[in-house]
Amino acid sequence: MKMKELNSLLALMICAALVGCGDEGNTNGDGGDGGDGGGDGPANVDTAPLELTTDLCDDPANMTAVLESPSGNALFASGQFNEEQVERMIASPTEGPFYMFNLIRYREEAVYADGRETDLTGREANALYNPAEFISAIGARAVFNTEVDDQIDGDDILWDDIAIVEYPCPVAFFAMLAYPDFQERAIHKDAGVETTIVIVTDLEPTPPPEDPDQSEAAFPPTDDDPAFDLIHVMDFHDIAQYEPGAGEPERTGEEAWAEYQASGQGASNELGHYRTASLIVQGVFSGDDRDWNEIQIIHMSSQAGFQALLDDETRNAGKYHRAAALQHNYSMITFPTLSQIPFAGDTGGDAFDVTPNGTGTLCQTDDDCPGDGLVCLSDGGAGGFCTPASCGSGTCEAPYLCCHDCSPVVQSSLPFEDSACIPDALASALTEEPVSCSCD
Repeated sequence: MKMKELNSLLALMICAALVGCGDEGNTNGDGGDGGDGGGDGPANVDTAPLELTTDLCDDPANMTAVLESPSGNALFASGQFNEEQVERMIASPTEGPFYMFNLIRYREEAVYADGRETDLTGREANALYNPAEFISAIGARAVFNTEVDDQIDGDDILWDDIAIVEYPCPVAFFAMLAYPDFQERAIHKDAGVETTIVIVTDLEPTPPPEDPDQSEAAFPPTDDDPAFDLIHVMDFHDIAQYEPGAGEPERTGEEAWAEYQASGQGASNELGHYRTASLIVQGVFSGDDRDWNEIQIIHMSSQAGFQALLDDETRNAGKYHRAAALQHNYSMITFPTLSQIPFAGDTGGDAFDVTPNGTGTLCQTDDDCPGDGLVCLSDGGAGGFCTPASCGSGTCEAPYLCCHDCSPVVQSSLPFEDSACIPDALASALTEEPVSCSCD
């Protein structure tokens, strides 16, 4: 099995199950309405500029419908978005996919614009925002989510979370933003988030790693020293700012960064680190006026492996290129709960062991599952795997366990009804509170 896919599915299932991840978590006295409350999908179609569907990208005229609608017109007239980036997206309404990169800092205590009393923290209020059904409805999907464990470079803003969502095209994204139920739900985000930078990016092709689990790395991950993702958010100088006497020719900041990376690339490769993604910035959508250029996500084998890279003499000899290249930057250590950014050339092979009855077969809908009695356990956007519609203790074939009798408090939010065969690598997480399933 591919552990990245396993971890991704785990994150999707646990997020759906945790009280507070969706509207059923609105129990802390904020007096608010979380939108349409989850259900089977978005409502209020009659008052929306467009119905949220997965084929919005097929017709560029859909952008006109959004722009000319009352809710869309008010949205774009609000001044909350970067006008240059909005115009860029409007000019290419059906091009995609693109990746929305979000840096998030929460308020200590939620503050609602309507003045309602609440004892929610900022993080708890933002959890009520949870726009999963709107994202799924337009064919978008969350591909990366993490808390920031340690911010090792940057300014005075210390970020709490990072999230990346893959959107099929700009018109689908804007149709979602203009959707009345989505806007109603967003009051929780506004209440919970103190500062955010939202950046529109394109994914640069990245080859899949030869050793994705880094088991052959010089300092492989262990339980005590696990692998992590190092994230760089970079704004390059137009012209690299070398110290006087450096003896370097004039080059751009981006070229200086390439010189710095080349100085340490050999050591990084030998240590078993690899790049998860390079995101080239189209522009900042909201929250900042800096001209960010690129975001890199590097999968580090362990803290020991990272330290070995920091100690490498060749890399250190080239560090002056880094200082010359960067006008602004953030560097953060993270342990993602969801990491599903596609690699270029990924064959999309089986992420799970497939049993003789078809459990584990990759799927988008129930029709993709072979045989009778199998359903597609899916997050609604990124696909999933086939599992029996119901199971009992000990009835699932190895390496699957039957997870059943989950807590009634969260059962309605789980991606399966009464029971499902879950890979044993994931099942243990579903036994923890508040999910509290029995998996055997």
